[in-house]
Amino acid sequence: MKTNDNSYNKTNRGPQARSLRNPQKREGDRRAPFRNIVKNSDFDQLIAGIRRVTRVTAGGKHMSFSVTMLLGNNKGKIGIGTAKGDDVPRAIDKAKKEAMRHMITVPIVNNTVPYEVEAKYCSSRVLVKPAKEGKGVIAGGVVRDIMILAGIKNVTCKILSRSHSAINNGKATLLALEKIAEINAMEQEKKNNKAQEAKVEEVKVEEKTSNKES
Repeated sequence: MKTNDNSYNKTNRGPQARSLRNPQKREGDRRAPFRNIVKNSDFDQLIAGIRRVTRVTAGGKHMSFSVTMLLGNNKGKIGIGTAKGDDVPRAIDKAKKEAMRHMITVPIVNNTVPYEVEAKYCSSRVLVKPAKEGKGVIAGGVVRDIMILAGIKNVTCKILSRSHSAINNGKATLLALEKIAEINAMEQEKKNNKAQEAKVEEVKVEEKTSNKES
């Protein structure tokens, strides 16, 4: 039976209806989903992804698990590791050791990165830009997790590719942070060289003045 009463359509459309259907997702709520970060004394760890991998051989199918692990100390050190194992605990242990072996140190200046860098790994491209104080971590997915574990409080990141792979996006992010560390090391070396040159010139000037006085 059709009626001209549009009260149902008026009350069940728009952002108010969406908030009624799902109270946790209200209009303007852009909070990131909860990620289970395990706090430890040395390094905090986070499992970025677990996949079940099946390898087909002549003897049949062999199932294993692939784990992507993130480690960070919230003070500039961050690492990512990917490993496979017959069961999940064994894969987690192997991924943790892999992340410890590939740990890098990120320079943090005023709670942000000092330079803007873009990096590419496989099909993933990530852009990392410094941000002002109070801006927060503007990023999503595994990129956000890496920045939080590294201790970077203000940064803007963007995944420029269409890749949804946590492994590729994470490794592209670490390549970007490695580039930032390399640029920072080069700039520090230039400053040290300039300081040494200035000291040498001062010594030469002092020697000239002392020779004239003598």
